[in-house]
Amino acid sequence: MRLFRITPALLTIPLVLGGCMGQDNIPDRAEVAEAVKPVIQLNAITMGNPPARGMDSFYKQLDELTIRDFGATVRFDFIPWDEEKSNIGMAIASKKYDFYVGGPWSDFKSFAAKNAFVDLTPLLGEVPALVKHYKGMLEQMKIDGRLYGIPQLNVPGAGREGMLYREDLRKKWQLPEMKDFSVMEQYLYKAKEEFPDTPMIIDKRYSDNLWLALTGDKYYSVAEFAVAPINDPYKVISMFDTPEYKGMVAKAKEWYDAGIVDHDILGAQENETTKTLALMKENKKPLEFNNHFGAVSNSYISALKAAYPEQEYGWMDYKFDMFPSTLFLPNTSANTTTQISIGSNSRYPEIALQFLEKAHTNQTYYNLLVYGVEGENYKLQGGMISYDGIKEENKKQAWTGLMDGYMNVPVRYPEEWQAIVDKLTVKEGPKLAEKNGVDPYQNFLFDTSSLFDELSSLETVQEQYVQPLNLGISKDIEGDLAAMKQKLKEAGIDRYLKVLQEQLDEMEKKERKQP
Repeated sequence: MRLFRITPALLTIPLVLGGCMGQDNIPDRAEVAEAVKPVIQLNAITMGNPPARGMDSFYKQLDELTIRDFGATVRFDFIPWDEEKSNIGMAIASKKYDFYVGGPWSDFKSFAAKNAFVDLTPLLGEVPALVKHYKGMLEQMKIDGRLYGIPQLNVPGAGREGMLYREDLRKKWQLPEMKDFSVMEQYLYKAKEEFPDTPMIIDKRYSDNLWLALTGDKYYSVAEFAVAPINDPYKVISMFDTPEYKGMVAKAKEWYDAGIVDHDILGAQENETTKTLALMKENKKPLEFNNHFGAVSNSYISALKAAYPEQEYGWMDYKFDMFPSTLFLPNTSANTTTQISIGSNSRYPEIALQFLEKAHTNQTYYNLLVYGVEGENYKLQGGMISYDGIKEENKKQAWTGLMDGYMNVPVRYPEEWQAIVDKLTVKEGPKLAEKNGVDPYQNFLFDTSSLFDELSSLETVQEQYVQPLNLGISKDIEGDLAAMKQKLKEAGIDRYLKVLQEQLDEMEKKERKQP
């Protein structure tokens, strides 16, 4: 995979000497050294692709800010989605970058455990505005007392995982409003009938949302392999021992056999959003079964409406629409949140962290790093971000991990999508989240430091036995389930669950002591 780099020439402050300069006018050596001191360069990775236009202007504007404030420039390499885990791993191994991005979709925690990132805890005194901005949430990001990244920041509301679909087709097919699993499944089968050459689900991660759609009113997902009953969030159960897991596997097999799930899905990437968007832009696929609401709003809608202005789009939110009682105030933790880390190889970690502080607290910095250059990558109309007249290839994708709900500028969306955005993130979503209160796992971080061997073995079982079942690839569900459970037991799942339960018991004791 090719990394895209725009490398600037070394920036210096030139020393200009006037003619006929006398001895008294010659600057001393210290002044000369300071005048020709080179500007340092910080290097970062971000996901996606650079815009076709605007990067020269982007760097010009960014340099003006960062040279003034830090005596530094910042340059980004773009890593396309689809193979993010391997490419981020290669970037970390190269030790070329000051900033890395990661989260639950990468191997962030394993790299953190190998000291790939700077522990930012001792440096927080240098960035008081950043600490104040996060209002204590940085504590929730710590792993074993160490802070390895600055997270993107969500605001209360809905709009997390869900399905993007063609609302105009739902109406044409005379299906009920998209409110529950039954209608969603009807839409999937009808879509497969109308688009027979394209599987409706091509992303390996779909089983996570299938599980959520089937069990969101029954279980919380506590950690990988582990769930807890909705009415008893501190009681750990192996998800594989629940009757609902067998039902999910059966549903996955039904969809796989019907061709709704791609028969080559086992060889697919864990993130096929680029491929899905391309198929939708070619009018070959009328839905995206699993994606994040923010990603769909920022990347899909404008591209699809530019290609097909007459098409309407809807959103089936797996929490807000299906299980509103499980929608809570934002949960910021190293288990769930995309973040920006500073590499342990960085020569300038203090300056790098101060740059992140500016990015999260200064609107000029934020707008440039998230939206790009006004007039080239976006327009500002009535205090709102607009892409009217901006070609899709010229839209700039935000620096991955920087998104901040408290810094975002409202975006002008097509009418039907604007109504969805308002409902989920402005009106009903925040009220519902506030009513439900705080996520029961808001202050919980599963410490797996004593489970190194078990995690390694469980990961192997996950790839060889669990994943095929989750994706619907089975000729004998009963036999495959029995074999999988035996392999999980041999890999140490009992000890894994025991350690998790002990930590939840400790958290429950602390929660009860609080007034």
